[in-house]
Amino acid sequence: MAGPRSEDLPTVGECPEMGQLRDWVTGNDESRYDFQAAGTLRLDVTHSNLVQRWHDIIFDVNMTVSAVKDKLYRHGGTPAKHQELYLRRGGGDTIFLMDASKTLGYYGARNGMEIHIKDTDEFSISKHGGLEDVSQVEKYVMDDDHYDKLTNTVRACKRREQEQRARAEAARRAAGGEALAEAQAEEEEEEPLEAVLERIPLGSRCQVEPGSRRGEVAFVGKVAGAKRGAWVGVCLDEPQGNNDGTGKDGARYFDCPGPKYGCFAKPENVTVGDFPVLDPFASDDEF
Repeated sequence: MAGPRSEDLPTVGECPEMGQLRDWVTGNDESRYDFQAAGTLRLDVTHSNLVQRWHDIIFDVNMTVSAVKDKLYRHGGTPAKHQELYLRRGGGDTIFLMDASKTLGYYGARNGMEIHIKDTDEFSISKHGGLEDVSQVEKYVMDDDHYDKLTNTVRACKRREQEQRARAEAARRAAGGEALAEAQAEEEEEEPLEAVLERIPLGSRCQVEPGSRRGEVAFVGKVAGAKRGAWVGVCLDEPQGNNDGTGKDGARYFDCPGPKYGCFAKPENVTVGDFPVLDPFASDDEF
């Protein structure tokens, strides 16, 4: 489907939206100078060699053209002797501010008008974008060797971060290696189950640490879900344990009178010997 033709579209004057936009932009034009100090002017300034435009620069109506040139030197960088000033009064009305001793008021300057600076210096630095085109400025480039020696640069910061990560990774690997070595050492030093049974026979009286808890050896062997090696299951005389002979996997390894009468301990924490059942009502002389 073909779109609308350009001749069918409304002109700028016929478009209500454009009228609304114009009214909004110019809405405060009538009052923009209401609070301006008496005897002052707000003029725009343009320059023959510069793209930029200075808006609403404040001048005194009694300033001479010579004083205006001195003021504009600080804006455009053109010395007063190389300035030709033109007052653009609107509607194509432009006059040359020829007499440096005359004032802006003499030439009919009013708020909103424009002063145009013509730079007559053949060797002006502002020519050909000399003050605005940054591509003409020679860039300072630091060689990599010098840059690498600096400590407060982005590259130095990234280098320190990489070194920190490398040290952390090395420490992590070292910690993992130590843990593996410890596990291997434990595995190598693991006492054979037959030797544990010979040293801690089933049914023998024993004392379990910590707590000097007394009881009877009821199990010697592997326990699922626990560390490697042999474990000793003890049926305690008193409810000082943490299970009833059942392991973490739910399997029963030995029988107990009730909850907390059973515990699992490593062989090095179990001492076999003459450990009779303690009578809590006996006197201290009987122990």
